[in-house]
Amino acid sequence: MEAFRIALAQLEPELYRKEANLQKAQEIIRQAASQGASVVVFPELYLTGYNLAERAVEFAEAPNGQSIQCVAGIARQHAVVVVMGYAELSPDGQHCYDSAFVVDAQGHLLSSYRKIHLFHDESRWFIPGDTLTLVEAGLGQMGLMICYDLEFPEMARLLALGGAQWITVCTGNMQPNQHLQEIYLQSRAAENRLWVAVANRIGREGEIAFFGRSGVSDPFGQLSIQAGGEECLLFTEIDLSLAEQARLNADYLVDRKPRLYQSLVKA
Repeated sequence: MEAFRIALAQLEPELYRKEANLQKAQEIIRQAASQGASVVVFPELYLTGYNLAERAVEFAEAPNGQSIQCVAGIARQHAVVVVMGYAELSPDGQHCYDSAFVVDAQGHLLSSYRKIHLFHDESRWFIPGDTLTLVEAGLGQMGLMICYDLEFPEMARLLALGGAQWITVCTGNMQPNQHLQEIYLQSRAAENRLWVAVANRIGREGEIAFFGRSGVSDPFGQLSIQAGGEECLLFTEIDLSLAEQARLNADYLVDRKPRLYQSLVKA
């Protein structure tokens, strides 16, 4: 599908309350589908809330867990792709990842991406992933990121080189980083000539204040839409063919000089 409608669910999940968050997600997915969205993107750790701290493993689930199966059923019912952040239980049951799962419009679990770049205290509660993830859900090749990942240009570039046509980012971005989110959203899109969609959350958990401002940037680095700081369901159209026009202006992937960049991969 070259063009499709995306919905960003800028919400305030309730910490530790999976059932309440699932109920809200069900209504949001229904609304998104009724307004023509082909995909709905939720924030980082939406299922549980962000500040899990020492209770992270307690609230984590395996990718085939009950909550993920519930979302898969809702996605199937409304024929929409869903991307949602959650705490993923490690296979040994002793650790967890800050992850995002993708279910397609038929309710099949396609992938569970594990956040690679952990921010500050996140490394105390989560272990990092080590695998880049591309998903084909009938909407072109979608690359997955979570929050702090967006601040590393190498990751977006590798996803683009791997064939990503657009990147979706589940975030739990907090004050005072509003300007950084906007900069990285636009720059990652422009420098790789692809679409980037960021779904951030709002609200407060303890000392952490989340600012929202979810948005989508086109392959020219122009914002096609951006939210404020309120709870909302944000819609826009993504036309993957626009990347071809952007590359006529400058094709950064083609014009790279990889031989000169060898020092970038030295530890």
